[in-house]
Amino acid sequence: MRIALDAKLAAEPFVQAAKGLARLVARLKALRRAVRVDNFRMAQRLRLPLPLYVRHLKEPVRNDIARLFEVSGLWVRNVGDRRQTKRSTLQLIRRIISQLKIPANGSVSDGWSWEAA
Repeated sequence: MRIALDAKLAAEPFVQAAKGLARLVARLKALRRAVRVDNFRMAQRLRLPLPLYVRHLKEPVRNDIARLFEVSGLWVRNVGDRRQTKRSTLQLIRRIISQLKIPANGSVSDGWSWEAA
């Protein structure tokens, strides 16, 4: 019984990391949808928590999330060419999801960690 509890406690950080990664992917996909349909309010709500995920990620993905936060902010505030910033935002989201190596169905399998990139 004690061995099972110790194993469960040891696995807890990995479970939390997988849940966090799944939430990040869900947020990115929702942001992609909001940008596609020009829902500015929803995009703003979805992009605001993005910096919270940055500290758990490794360098290339961290930089892309920071860049996504900046570019999506320009799109929401209608600064510059909105079509170009929309394209850049969607392109960044695609790049981030591909760097995280998310399967097509969007689920996170066992063994995934924040630093999967």
